[in-house]
Amino acid sequence: MKCMYYKFKYNKINNFMKLLIATILFYTFPLSASEYLYSNNKLEHQSALNTLKRISFWTWEEEVSVLLKNYNNIDYSRINSNYVINELNMHRWGQDITNFLDLATLLLSFQSEQYQKSVKLEFDQAKFTINNLRYNINQIVLSIHPNFNLNHHTLTNDYKGLNIKIAVFDLFDPVLLAKQIEHYSNANIQAIQNFGDPVQLNHGNSVIDIILSIAPYATIIPISAESNTYHQAMAYLQSRTDVNIINMSRAFSAVDNELDPQFSQQLSNILSRTIVTKSLGNTGTDLDANVTPLRQSLGLEATGNLFSYDLTLIKEFLPTITTNTDNLLLAINLDTFARQIALSATIPGHNAMAISRSLSTPADAVYTWSTGNFESGSSFAAPQLAAISALLWQAYLEHHPQQAPNVVNNVVQALKINTRPSGLGSFNTGLGLVDADKALEYILGRHQGKSIL
Repeated sequence: MKCMYYKFKYNKINNFMKLLIATILFYTFPLSASEYLYSNNKLEHQSALNTLKRISFWTWEEEVSVLLKNYNNIDYSRINSNYVINELNMHRWGQDITNFLDLATLLLSFQSEQYQKSVKLEFDQAKFTINNLRYNINQIVLSIHPNFNLNHHTLTNDYKGLNIKIAVFDLFDPVLLAKQIEHYSNANIQAIQNFGDPVQLNHGNSVIDIILSIAPYATIIPISAESNTYHQAMAYLQSRTDVNIINMSRAFSAVDNELDPQFSQQLSNILSRTIVTKSLGNTGTDLDANVTPLRQSLGLEATGNLFSYDLTLIKEFLPTITTNTDNLLLAINLDTFARQIALSATIPGHNAMAISRSLSTPADAVYTWSTGNFESGSSFAAPQLAAISALLWQAYLEHHPQQAPNVVNNVVQALKINTRPSGLGSFNTGLGLVDADKALEYILGRHQGKSIL
């Protein structure tokens, strides 16, 4: 009996010592932050994926299975920008997951109402698990992402876009917009001005996210139109003489595959007093439809982008610009680290008029709050130009209140003259990379000891 007592007492001490040693080891050699934060339950993720496919009657291959395998094989000791973005392309995974979840939800909606009710709880739980996976993936990317590459730190510290009005001509998800109005409490996001019954997409919401990430106090005026109501939308923009900047992700208007003369005239009228930022495109070509040298080197053809016809319209419009309407800024998309043009980017090529108004900035992986994913394309480079223009506009008005009529021209010139060389040549990157702080020095009259006045 005594022997059993000592054995029991020894086991208690032994277990206590094991716990003590384990605790000491944990605090002496803890899990790395990335291992702890991004540890995953392989079975839980796979089970959730299988559940979503089973419930929605998904019978074909999807990208999430491969993505999940890659996620489970992440080497956390190698977490750096090159590994995450260049090797794994992890910044694209979140959107792949979102696309899968959206389609699975759509497939489920085709089933009977009774069936949908019977599987709702199980479906929602599985969807929640996969959404958490998406969140963890994007947190890894955010931990190494360089953020905006605009050399803008002084500008964004001193100016926030207060009282500057930016019209966003795009397509919007009104439900997301309502959430954005609540989220961006310092901004003034106005109601959507719809012309006709335009399709609802979240592209414009992401554009707003980007603008307010840089100019958080700006006023946003969302404008949306159908193709046959472009003239109405443009007429509205003409009437809004209080608008300072227009970000235009939509393609130019065409009639019989040529630039619409009425649209062209309306845009010219707007450019006489307003800065317009426009995405150059995502065709993988120059303005003459020649495949970019980067894609040629990789044996790739043009992207076959739906809006490739917009290149012809831009080419047609450029010669109509005069000294009084020279306020169009075109945005070129660079890769995440500004080492090369983006694979899908449209470039100026040998078009001198395009070169003279094109600015480059990385937009191949831009995180947006409303979608919770990384977006890519020149249409996410243009809002960066719009936001920087807004801050420079505010700076100009504060420092040169008596010279307000000259603000448009001076902001545009500040951006054009003060760029950073890309090393890729004007053929690829136009005037070069945006240099917001240097443009601010120009606005403040500190460039090379000269005044802009």
